[in-house]
Amino acid sequence: MAIIPAFQAGDTGSNPVTRSSKMIIDTQIIHNKLIALLDSNKVEYKLFTHKAALTYKDLVNVQKETGFFGTEAKCMVLKADSKFVVYITLQGKRVNFDSVKETLNVIELDLATPDELDKYFGAQPGCAYPFAFDAKYDIYVDPVIYRQDWLLFSPVLPTKTIQAKGQDLKRVFDSLKNKVCEATTFNQ
Repeated sequence: MAIIPAFQAGDTGSNPVTRSSKMIIDTQIIHNKLIALLDSNKVEYKLFTHKAALTYKDLVNVQKETGFFGTEAKCMVLKADSKFVVYITLQGKRVNFDSVKETLNVIELDLATPDELDKYFGAQPGCAYPFAFDAKYDIYVDPVIYRQDWLLFSPVLPTKTIQAKGQDLKRVFDSLKNKVCEATTFNQ
């Protein structure tokens, strides 16, 4: 993860670097790492550039303008007691928080706050991404994503969307240093 100690004098906040009270994560470096993981694992994908999309409604409008298609992934950063984990499933699936708590053997389970997303992942709500973050964060994958012809997800930047072959993403998750587990009981 790229940590930058401070903003340059005169920075207007328009660059892809995220502010937080203790660290700044360079989202362009994360984006480049994500793309490198797709390339090194020979994933068939397309990268689309578009106006900012932070909600599924925004994404539908952008999709009409740019022409990408596929099933939208849902990448969630969860705070399990005091540890962050990432769960990837399909948009529209409802998460069963009780099942997740039981599987992870935790008492408290919440969505990461916008400040936590920013501070630890360099992401905005709506732009959580499935991989390329620090290896200390465990990843739980709904294996249904591998059965999608094309899976759509954010590569951390709200002005970009990845359209990737679902079956190819298994190679990416298998290549990561993160602990990666398939999760078949996390949805309702």
